[in-house]
Amino acid sequence: MKAREIIEVLEEIAPTKLIDSWDNTGFQIGNDEKEIRSILIALDLDEKIVDKAIEEEFQMIVTHHPLIFKPLKNINNSNYIGNLIMKIIANDIVVYNAHTNLDLAYGGINDELARLLNLKNVEPLSEVTIDGEQYGYGRVGDIEQTDFDNFINKIKSTLSVDDIRVYGEEISKIKKVALCGGSGSGFIQDAHRKNADIYITGDIKYHDAQLGLQLGLILIDAGHFHTEKIILPKLKEIILEKTQDKIEIEVDMNTSVTYKIY
Repeated sequence: MKAREIIEVLEEIAPTKLIDSWDNTGFQIGNDEKEIRSILIALDLDEKIVDKAIEEEFQMIVTHHPLIFKPLKNINNSNYIGNLIMKIIANDIVVYNAHTNLDLAYGGINDELARLLNLKNVEPLSEVTIDGEQYGYGRVGDIEQTDFDNFINKIKSTLSVDDIRVYGEEISKIKKVALCGGSGSGFIQDAHRKNADIYITGDIKYHDAQLGLQLGLILIDAGHFHTEKIILPKLKEIILEKTQDKIEIEVDMNTSVTYKIY
């Protein structure tokens, strides 16, 4: 298949009209007439992913986070991004990403996270109207009533993480859950207005935790990467279905952003 045909499939999944005004995402690098036999899917585009694509002969990389986000003043080997772009072009690799449009899309990141956590009666957490249709960042929904510890363990097992950060006083029962994959601290008030018992997202800061405490809302910081990585296998599944298995796809579930606790 040609790259442009795969891009058309991706834009059916995450329509470009859903790209937020501050975002820069989509078809970023390469020749859309290039024949694509295999795609590497990852959350971020970094040197490890590019090197993997080169070594294993992937013709296309699809990511959630865009490589080119802020305006570039130059593209040369004097900086990380410039060097990476030069390597991508030199190896004739096509790069496409779906960012805020994949956040907002029905069936996108937040719907998949809600599905994995067994939310019912799901609705957008923070609604926006685009071309007369309702979309929204995050999701909120009901779960079968469970105790606090069981639900924490459910989050950890679903996201395959050993630990998460919990802000707020433990409550005996959880019935209503709000969530937003990635960095969703801007929707804490929305989670409170939707009467959620608990709000799951990433990148919770000190003052976000204070706000949650004031509102009586438990905040769960399960990590930016871990709350978004769940879309990658789903994206592979949808692309294969829509292209009738005409291409090979590999999902890379690793992150280069690591840390140690001393």
